[in-house]
Amino acid sequence: MAETVPEDRGLRNRAAPQDASGLQDSLFSSENDNSLYFTYSGQSNTLEVQDLSYQVDMDSQVPWFEKLAQFKMPWASHKDSCELGIQNLSFKVRSGQMLAIIGSSGCGRASLLDVITGRGHGGKIKSGQIWINGQPSTPQLVRKYVAHVRQHDHLLPNLTVRETLAFVAQLRLPRTFSQAQRDKRVDDVIAELRLRQCAHTRVGNAYVRGVSGGERRRVSIAVQLLWNPGILILDEPTSGLDSFTAHNLVKTLYRLAKGNRLVLISLHQPRSDIFRLFDLVLLMTSGTTIYLGAAQHMVQYFTAIGHPCPRYSNPADFYVDLTSIDRRSREQEVATREKSWSLAAVFREKVRGFDDFLWRAEAKELGEGTCLESQALPQDTHQPLTSTELPGPVQQFTMLIRRQIFNDFRDLPTLLIHAAEACLMSLVIGFLYYGHGAIKLSFMDTAALLFMIGALIPFNVILDVISKCHSERAMLYYELEDGLYTAGPYFFTKVTGQG
Repeated sequence: MAETVPEDRGLRNRAAPQDASGLQDSLFSSENDNSLYFTYSGQSNTLEVQDLSYQVDMDSQVPWFEKLAQFKMPWASHKDSCELGIQNLSFKVRSGQMLAIIGSSGCGRASLLDVITGRGHGGKIKSGQIWINGQPSTPQLVRKYVAHVRQHDHLLPNLTVRETLAFVAQLRLPRTFSQAQRDKRVDDVIAELRLRQCAHTRVGNAYVRGVSGGERRRVSIAVQLLWNPGILILDEPTSGLDSFTAHNLVKTLYRLAKGNRLVLISLHQPRSDIFRLFDLVLLMTSGTTIYLGAAQHMVQYFTAIGHPCPRYSNPADFYVDLTSIDRRSREQEVATREKSWSLAAVFREKVRGFDDFLWRAEAKELGEGTCLESQALPQDTHQPLTSTELPGPVQQFTMLIRRQIFNDFRDLPTLLIHAAEACLMSLVIGFLYYGHGAIKLSFMDTAALLFMIGALIPFNVILDVISKCHSERAMLYYELEDGLYTAGPYFFTKVTGQG
């Protein structure tokens, strides 16, 4: 199959073994020599998906108030509302490998990540199973080995990078860790993800000026990397970043994968130098698999089936465009969908026989090579976390209240507004009862005063709590899923902190 590909076809800098090693040498030589690489020194991890078919319930995506407006009968609400998100998907990834899931919008990337991480809201698994380290996937197993970096960053804006990681280290690391060990873990993660220059800068958000978008995304990765997971899953980490920042971010993930980790990343259309960093590629469209195998053999495969990549073109761009569904008209949609189905059928035919063994052999050889490379790199002595003795409710409440105070008291405009509201309300009440010092108030006047003090003044605080809870709701859900704390300490933190 390799003989059918011209030597200059596409951007295949990793086609030969010497090219791959040269790429790795250039990658690591471009980094600082004192890099820690934060090598995962625990057991080798595997992630295997066997004949997975996942069905998305479209009715669950409709808000409840829109359902009320549709006036559907209960027995007709789920009729023809299910859509097949993933069809008969199988793959296996090992430690030391980085698998990239690429494809156009709606190809099933998000559904696949939700199923793997156990967050398949609004759908159900029709068939198949997911295995982690040879065991059927369970929520406890996912929480123990898998770290999930979401597409959007949800961090407190007024905390610095170091403070954000320090508070997470207090909540996420076991109680057996000393403060010196926690500080060292934070320092090592900051060094590995190249965050030293902005360690004392606020994280920021759309309204608060802080670190750049690429640095904020690396902070989100650092939050998950603190507990030293063996499997790292990222949902479109390069979204919203410029090409240079995206390349540096994926290069960091490449280093983490070579540190004996399993990295699974979903992207739309990576640029060519990002595509070269991938070990394995899964190309999907409408939930079906178009290609699954080594990234360096992707051009060879498509050339062999009659779709060569044009010279000086990015293989990821070309083949994602080739398999995308064009919905500008009914005729174009039918034509492009039939083309994608034919490509999926060709792939299924090829993996049935000898080629199936070839893809698996390539993946195994690639995994062994990366493990050997990781042994040659400077090793970090961090061990994976095995203790489940996380901080108790009292410690969680203490750290959450400290984190809230640190975040809120740096929001000077909000503090000034609250102070102005308190002063204004005090002046209003004072003017109403001014001059009544020598006159005894009646019962009704006393009741009215107590009502205004007990209801109107805290009303502003309640409104602020509601707005804060709404803005931090997504972060709360994610941190609860990650097991940083429980809902009880968070609730009492908000009540106490705003009071």
